[in-house]
Amino acid sequence: MNYLRIVFLLFVGLPLAAQSTTITVESTGCKAMNVYSFNGAGFDLVQAFDAGDNGSWTTTLYMEAPAFRYVGSAPNDVLPLVLGAEKAIVISGRCRQLKDAVVSDSPVNSRYKELKKQFQQNNEAFSITMRAYNNARIKGDTVTMKQETAALLTIDQQKRELLESVGAQDPLLAKVVTLNTYLSFVTENKGKYSNELDYFVNTYFQFVDYENEQYNDLPWTFEGNRNFANTLAGAVPGERLADILLSVYKPWPEGSRAQFFAMSGGFTALEKVKHPAGIKLGEAIVERFGEKFPLPVKQIRDQLTALYSFRIGAEAPLFAGDSPEGETVSLESLRGKVVLIDFWASWCGPCRKENPNVVRVYNQYKDQGFEILGVSLDKTKARWEQAIAADKLTWLHISDLKGWRSQFAKQYGVSSIPQTVLVDAEGKIMARNLRGKALEQKLKEVFSSGK
Repeated sequence: MNYLRIVFLLFVGLPLAAQSTTITVESTGCKAMNVYSFNGAGFDLVQAFDAGDNGSWTTTLYMEAPAFRYVGSAPNDVLPLVLGAEKAIVISGRCRQLKDAVVSDSPVNSRYKELKKQFQQNNEAFSITMRAYNNARIKGDTVTMKQETAALLTIDQQKRELLESVGAQDPLLAKVVTLNTYLSFVTENKGKYSNELDYFVNTYFQFVDYENEQYNDLPWTFEGNRNFANTLAGAVPGERLADILLSVYKPWPEGSRAQFFAMSGGFTALEKVKHPAGIKLGEAIVERFGEKFPLPVKQIRDQLTALYSFRIGAEAPLFAGDSPEGETVSLESLRGKVVLIDFWASWCGPCRKENPNVVRVYNQYKDQGFEILGVSLDKTKARWEQAIAADKLTWLHISDLKGWRSQFAKQYGVSSIPQTVLVDAEGKIMARNLRGKALEQKLKEVFSSGK
């Protein structure tokens, strides 16, 4: 996700005392430095730094309570930090690589690393043990199953102890841990749920206190729900997943920022894999929060528009662009024909390898009402034109010469190429990502049936 592509810390210990914090950034090559807050889909500017000598930047930020904030030169170059807990911190790093910067004079951010390590060790141990348990179960090895069950009990106990100890030290840090404490189905279910999917859905957030307002300003409310939905996306393939997720979001106070964070996190996970449930979830977000949080919802609305193009039978989003000759070519002008929208680029090896097959099917069906609209993700016009000529691509072509920032690619949710969208004569999407024999077979079906 470009605007949504954020690097999150797992969790951080936060002292209770809130105060002003002076932040000094020592970094070369930066044209600006800012403090940002997370808004559920991206970043809001909180405060700008003052430029000093030799690449240094300074600002003093007052916060009513310690919380996650992000320091960086731009929204795509930020370092997550806990601010409002200490009087001063110093950050040393390089622009465009601030996520790897070193933070000094900050015990709270240093302690974070140790907590993160412990948390990751628990997760790794859980994954290894579950694999061993499942392998033993398949083989009917009851001795090993018993051993691995005991290991799972130990891991679960460590997670409980972490939650208890952190909760006693810092309420905010405890909120982060509650969003990441999943106990094993093998040891904890005790016959309550008939399968692991139901157990996962109903217990993943069992330690969350939904009424606590600290979740409203906690990026991990988003991140924890993104992880949750990402796991379910591989287990529940259809639109039913949207109903499952919407039921999970009900305990959050209706219309709260925490509920928006949770739903946005789920949508982000589904949008990334183009899951069909993402449309229903995205529409629910727009309807519920469109007026309350217009800026982040606009980002979600744009992604939702791209998701529609993955729904078979949906109207293909219209666009128009310039051909190599400078003429405007629109998708709408091709109504009445079956159109293959072909996203490609001169620098894309797999695209160029596929081109001879596309040329062959084009020549076979072009006189029967078949057209191709090539959409190039090139940045250089000369290379684009040379590739068209070299590969003998005699169909229509457009490009805005913005590479991966192409507005056309964004409109169709294109994150890799080659990628194709087959549109029928009425402008509705018939299929996506047909290549080789699959494309040939589909066109044979379409034109033999007279559609």
